Amino acid sequence: MNNNKFCCERLKGVCLVENSLGLNFRIIKYSEKLYNDLLQIKPSIPDKGFLITSGYKNSVDDAEILKMIINHCPFCGQRLGDFYKSDDYVQETIG
Repeated sequence: MNNNKFCCERLKGVCLVENSLGLNFRIIKYSEKLYNDLLQIKPSIPDKGFLITSGYKNSVDDAEILKMIINHCPFCGQRLGDFYKSDDYVQETIG
């Protein structure tokens, strides 16, 4: 991830944690195919997702990974889709 600003210092800390270590925050982008499929369900869906995970080794998309989709920062309340618009923030592409 680039040296971009974060919505708050607390979320920055969880975002910069390595994948395999406990609780972490991940910004993912949907592959073109998955995104097009999601648009059929919800036409206004953004092309990025925001996840809190319990840590993982290979991909945040692995079925056995515990994860929770979030839309707002749990620390400062910022709407994540409004703040993290740039692809520079994306850590993984899934789908």
